[in-house]
Amino acid sequence: MTLRAIVIFSGVLLMLPITTSTVFAEDSWIIFINPYDNFGKNELFQPRELPIQSGDRITWQNNDSTIHKIVSGVPEHPDYAGEYFSSESLGTGKGYSINLEHTGFAGYYYFCEIHPWFTGKIFFEDNPNVIESTLDISYKIREDKVLEVSGLVDSDFANTEYDILVYNNQNNLVYQQGNMFNQDATFDSSIDISKEIWRMEQDYTLKLVYGVPSEATNIPLNIQSNTISYDSGSLELCQIPLSDLEFIWDGVNVPNWYQISLCWFDKGLITETEVRYSLDFFRENLQG
Repeated sequence: MTLRAIVIFSGVLLMLPITTSTVFAEDSWIIFINPYDNFGKNELFQPRELPIQSGDRITWQNNDSTIHKIVSGVPEHPDYAGEYFSSESLGTGKGYSINLEHTGFAGYYYFCEIHPWFTGKIFFEDNPNVIESTLDISYKIREDKVLEVSGLVDSDFANTEYDILVYNNQNNLVYQQGNMFNQDATFDSSIDISKEIWRMEQDYTLKLVYGVPSEATNIPLNIQSNTISYDSGSLELCQIPLSDLEFIWDGVNVPNWYQISLCWFDKGLITETEVRYSLDFFRENLQG
């Protein structure tokens, strides 16, 4: 049965500050600009390949501590850079938004003009020329702790890369995992759903993204949060020394005592939204 879309720290839960807001409608998507590692292998853009529908709104959100500038095109052809869209210089916490219409293009490549070795792609999953090559896809939850996703694609995609993206019901990316299809064009991925982030809600959308031109196959996920158990003793692991000194986290000066909260966040005991509200508070009240 072929499933079609109707509407990127690979392999780990995203430790990203996310502001949930009703400003973003169901046809809006965020591409996070993550802290970059110079010429390292860490991806700057997450997700690096974003499937959208024609007319959807895309926002690049700079969660890095340095400036970035987003332009359409590929760095190998600089004369065409920025022909379709170009942002201003984006400082920490700043964003750039555009709406993209399907006007005959299968999608758009883009890169950071300041760090051109980092590239990304936005493609239209409602593009009529996309080949329907996902032959089967399904999921099951094992022992209330592991989400297993498996399926089969066209044999032409054997041994090629794919990404699994999981979005919550407000189109925020909460998980990404990269892998390769097996030699027989099957795939199977396991996702740890034992952390706190998975009990915030029950309904998610999983996107399987792969191929050139890219294809995105969507399936709805339902994770019953009341069946997931957590280690109530994790709080004991966060008893760290306190100090009146400040330290910098996510580009914000915060009191040293807040490390305990970050520890609880790391253990899945508080949410990204709580951390973001705290960082916004420290940014407004403790800077300069």
